[in-house]
Amino acid sequence: MKTPRWINLLIIIFTLPLFSTPWLIRECPQGQETVKTLIQLYPFYMALSAWLAYKAYPQRHYVTWMLLAVMALSTAAIFSLVLS
Repeated sequence: MKTPRWINLLIIIFTLPLFSTPWLIRECPQGQETVKTLIQLYPFYMALSAWLAYKAYPQRHYVTWMLLAVMALSTAAIFSLVLS
């Protein structure tokens, strides 16, 4: 069984915040190296999660949904770190 197109589109939508990484790094508060490190790791985590969600869908739908939920929560966390 192949991964349906609608789940591919959903995975792409969930990875779109990766394009904001340069802005996130630029807006990172000065003197907070931990936040900067997390922001720099964020693209690798999101890309890996998206690939794993794509690969897991044909056999384990629930893993894909869990990965997408964690991707959404981590995106919210990164943006709240930068904007607070």
